[in-house]
Amino acid sequence: MLKSLHGIWSSRVRLNAPSAFTLQTSSFGTTEISSVKFLNGQFIAVGNSGKLATSPEAIFWTQQTSSFGTTTIWDVAYGAGVYVAVGASGKLATSPDGINWTQRTSSFGTSIILNVIYSGSLFVAVGASGKLATSSDGISWTQRTSSFGTSIIYGVTYSGSLYVAVGAAGKLATSLDATTWTQRASSFTTSIIYSISYGLNYYVACGGDGKIATSLDGSIWTQRTQPAGPLTLRDIDFGSATFFIGGANGTAIYSTDAISWTAADSSFSGSNVNTIAYGFPTGIPKFVAAGQLGLLGTSLITN
Repeated sequence: MLKSLHGIWSSRVRLNAPSAFTLQTSSFGTTEISSVKFLNGQFIAVGNSGKLATSPEAIFWTQQTSSFGTTTIWDVAYGAGVYVAVGASGKLATSPDGINWTQRTSSFGTSIILNVIYSGSLFVAVGASGKLATSSDGISWTQRTSSFGTSIIYGVTYSGSLYVAVGAAGKLATSLDATTWTQRASSFTTSIIYSISYGLNYYVACGGDGKIATSLDGSIWTQRTQPAGPLTLRDIDFGSATFFIGGANGTAIYSTDAISWTAADSSFSGSNVNTIAYGFPTGIPKFVAAGQLGLLGTSLITN
């Protein structure tokens, strides 16, 4: 999430400390941005009205024709030489370059697809009605039994050995192969879990009521204290030994150990931060945040 973190950093240089966020022109106008990812050497942002834009450094953005028409695009991933974008009404499209897109049959029917990842050998997509599907090539998809029943699945991550999926009503499940899933006790009780990431040997999940939890194995979860209060936390990403979370009302918080969290000034002026992504264009590590009103900002990592 591109929040302007002005005035929150100590005068002393800190290892992997994010710099102040700087707002950029996103090319979305005031159209809401759902997700930003750094994929195959470029940033890709997607959002409402079928908008999709690419940028090599997250500063200058170019709108592309997504093939989604006016349908909302929720997320995008890259692997096996192909980009995969997913969205409302079960729509899914692939592209060889992030510019030219072709609609595919997703196996979700008309159910919203909210998140997609690539694990190194497999795409995994999740969404409404407890639906979860896998694909080796991004084109042919197979529905799996997710163990979520009809509950929405909002996010999924892969650590290199374990998949973890999160969703509505505090539900969380793990899988070794993305095919067979086991529900776990998440420590979120009935609060929605919107997003999950992995780094520093921790799985870190965030969601409704300002909740953050960590786990070393995906099965046993510990709630953590964070400075943003009960505001909804929408998205998390990890890079340069730093976790960053964005959420409602311009919330931005970060951690370098997954346990202690520090508030950051987002520069979003109270608008929601929907998404945050870590990337390293031209060898310069940075976080990119985006959300309501087409707002988008960048933050460099200083060592």
